[in-house]
Amino acid sequence: MKIKELYKKYSLPTYTRAGPVFVKGKGSWLWDEKGRRFLDLFPGWGVSILGHCHPGIVKAVSSQAHKLFHLPNNLYSAEQALLAEDIVKHSYPAKVFFANSGAEAVEGAVKLSRLYGEGKRYEIVTMKNSFHGRTMAALSATGQKKYKYHFRPLVPGFKEARFNDLGDLKKKITKKTVAVLLELIQGEGGVNVAQKEYIKGVHKICRSKNLLFIVDEVQTGMGRTAKLFCYEHYGITPDIMTLSKGLGAGIPVAAFVVKKSISSVITPGMHASTFGGSPFAARVSREVFNIIKKEKILDNVKIRGKHLFQTILRLKDKFPFIKEIRGMGLMLGIELSVSSYPFFEEALKRGLIINSTHGNVLRVMPALNIDKKTLDKGLDILEEVLKSKEAHSWRRSS
Repeated sequence: MKIKELYKKYSLPTYTRAGPVFVKGKGSWLWDEKGRRFLDLFPGWGVSILGHCHPGIVKAVSSQAHKLFHLPNNLYSAEQALLAEDIVKHSYPAKVFFANSGAEAVEGAVKLSRLYGEGKRYEIVTMKNSFHGRTMAALSATGQKKYKYHFRPLVPGFKEARFNDLGDLKKKITKKTVAVLLELIQGEGGVNVAQKEYIKGVHKICRSKNLLFIVDEVQTGMGRTAKLFCYEHYGITPDIMTLSKGLGAGIPVAAFVVKKSISSVITPGMHASTFGGSPFAARVSREVFNIIKKEKILDNVKIRGKHLFQTILRLKDKFPFIKEIRGMGLMLGIELSVSSYPFFEEALKRGLIINSTHGNVLRVMPALNIDKKTLDKGLDILEEVLKSKEAHSWRRSS
């Protein structure tokens, strides 16, 4: 039985899958079962920040696989402790809890904020168009109806404010509010970038009202924006930061990072994870930090990010259905005046993998170590997609 038939017969239909069956990856390239090569400018949904099968990651995986995969978290693991040290040394004085996914990290941050509220304050203000995960609290925090509608009743205690609107945020804060949770760049929401003055204003409000400032860096963390963590662009420090995706560069691992001054609100038995921060995942994540430093990945993101933005800006002049370009570093959103999904499909036919999100936004998030030649190859294909006859017919039909 063919692979796609096996999916249809045995897998729950929770994904709209597209393209061929992929069997191998290296760097920014994927190969399908027929040997065809595809250029991946959205590797692993933003997870594979070092591309597919980076030699350093492969070596770390192999080495740790011969030593120790898993330990329960009531025993000591050297790799987990060293990874916690790496995260804190590269961010701010804090303590770290390890999980497996971004949604789990957000769940932990929500639980800790409720502890901080001491039963009197529990409401968290989140942002419209945000995305924080699919588990129930993370879903309830997400500011997009399409993800939440079918799962009502949701977890209570969340209010939505308009992104980049400080006045609306102030209106949503009550005596029951304990925290503000936001993404500095809304990825699934269309690559909307937080304004610097807005974030400084949010931070100031949180300080004045004793609210926790929780920053979701699941997609922006680990160098995506040319800083290791996106909050560094804004001149503020969060009280809690959530991490995942690029933290393991392909291996499932996540964390929420809690400012040391508030970390004592959680005590043994209040939160746990069976698999979070295993020796295997922690060793690989430590190698991600090593590679980012050794290969000067942040410098590459800065250079390639500027080139990416300037190239797309030139495409905007050629194609009037490109409305706006948004992003930072190697995280770019191209807002169209028409549906973006047909462009994703056409790109896939031509051997290019990008992403369609929020109905009319194309998202480009290549590996952070991508070279200029490979990036230009992808951008050339994207231009061909935009000017194809199919693209022009989509424009007219809109």
